[in-house]
Amino acid sequence: MMKKTLLSLLMVAVFMPLAMAQNNDPLVIVNNNVTACETYTWSINNTTYTNSTVATYLDTTGDTLHVLNLTVNHIYNNTEALISNLCAYTWRGNTYYHSGTYSDTVLANSSLGTCDSFFTVTLTIPTSEVINQTVNACGSYVWNDSTYTETGIYSVSSQIVNPDLSTCTHIDQLTLNIVNTLNVDETVEQCGHYTWYGETYDQTGVYTHVESDTTIGCDTIHTLNLTVVVNTAEPLHDSACSYYIWRGDTITTSGLYSINDTNASTGCVTIRSINLNIKPFRTPVRDTTMVGCNGISFTVSSLAGSTVKRFSVDTTFDTNLIDRRWARCYDSTIHLNVIVHKSGYDTTYANACDSFYWKLNKRTYYKTPTTNPTYAFASDQYNCDSIMVLVLNVKTSPVITAINGEWNLNAGDTAVLYPTCTEGASYRWTYGTHTFTGDTLRIPDVQGNIDVALEATLNYPANNLACHDTSWITLVTFVGIDQAQATNVSLYPNPTVGQLNIESAEAIREVAIFNTLGQQVVTNYNLGNKSLMNLSNLSKGTYSMRITLQNGETVVRKFVITK
Repeated sequence: MMKKTLLSLLMVAVFMPLAMAQNNDPLVIVNNNVTACETYTWSINNTTYTNSTVATYLDTTGDTLHVLNLTVNHIYNNTEALISNLCAYTWRGNTYYHSGTYSDTVLANSSLGTCDSFFTVTLTIPTSEVINQTVNACGSYVWNDSTYTETGIYSVSSQIVNPDLSTCTHIDQLTLNIVNTLNVDETVEQCGHYTWYGETYDQTGVYTHVESDTTIGCDTIHTLNLTVVVNTAEPLHDSACSYYIWRGDTITTSGLYSINDTNASTGCVTIRSINLNIKPFRTPVRDTTMVGCNGISFTVSSLAGSTVKRFSVDTTFDTNLIDRRWARCYDSTIHLNVIVHKSGYDTTYANACDSFYWKLNKRTYYKTPTTNPTYAFASDQYNCDSIMVLVLNVKTSPVITAINGEWNLNAGDTAVLYPTCTEGASYRWTYGTHTFTGDTLRIPDVQGNIDVALEATLNYPANNLACHDTSWITLVTFVGIDQAQATNVSLYPNPTVGQLNIESAEAIREVAIFNTLGQQVVTNYNLGNKSLMNLSNLSKGTYSMRITLQNGETVVRKFVITK
């Protein structure tokens, strides 16, 4: 269609100069868009066309050009041969049960220029159909209410009665492969231990290992009948006072002792050993002195068990010392003299916002410690330190994440500002000599640029602590000519991806760009009447541009940067 339109336009362009050459009247062009079936006779020139074309006819007066945009459709014929493997076949919405040649006609609306379509099929349909399935099964398989336990090909036939009462044989065929569970038995006699399929066994018994077949589901079951003839004995461990009798021998010295046992029927040798610790009788101990700092622990042992005594002051203590491992040895009587020296303690109390630096240990704490930090220094001759304890509470300061409102104003506007901040904070606004409290600040009749400070405070009365966060903004007020009159200044493209053209009838003396926070991010001077600014380093968003012309006039334009 596009090609025909272009051809029509080309032919009009060819004939137009000829028509204009005969007289000076404008040429009248009459377009005829026609769709026809097989042929079309154009009444303008009495010509018959059999294919799509673009034709023109310039009448005898030379002032009217007729253009024919013709689309000629043709009758569609389609013939095909199909072979079915089933008792019925559906072709073009109809179901057939016998071989033969069939046709279908789609009648078109010739008045709309469309043609009929003719379809013919030579169809071959069998007198019987076979539906086959292949199955691998473990042990047995149930099919058509029958159980099969052997590999083979099985089939079941039935008659299908067609709507015309003719019949066709339907055969369900099963190709079956039966796999049975495999049992493998092993009988082993072994001295000591035996490793089988990654497991080590050291006792007589029957063990199994299953190898699963994930494809069919039949497992291979391995059975091990294991007889452990002899176990290799683990060494014994024991202790005694003065002497120890083992396997008829008297041992008086610590050490590792071994003996070989041989099984007469199997010939397997078992090595048996014992690790002995022989301790001599105790020598009584008297008048023992213990010196410590802040406290001394002493373990008191007896046949009933061991207990720990803690001494925090000077004292004397008598006890019978009995080591349970050597209960057969003589006891020892101890006269204990305990001397306890004390460390010096002092405490530092501190409350802080967000962090606290403790100069003693040169560490900064960003939250309240779960236990009070300590610092020891200046040990005395008994190793007793001077201990400094820090009792610290660290609280969180509020965070001002944004000051919301319109920061770019025209002279005389009212500024309305409100914060986004940590919940629970109180606010104090300051600009010039004015101070206000509350969630919202209103500044009426803004004239000139104004620096505004916001201080947010979280109070912690229990700690007599107030934590602060401060943020600043600048309200930018634009004073200049009426924007409706400043049509001689233009920015393009807007939006831009980073390259911005500025054109002005008056030379530009200064350009200042402000973001939505009121911060001045770009300044340029003496740009002339036309300039290209590269702003690709700015983030995407909306910006305001204050343009000062050489005649002193000020123009404000907004533009958008997209990335």
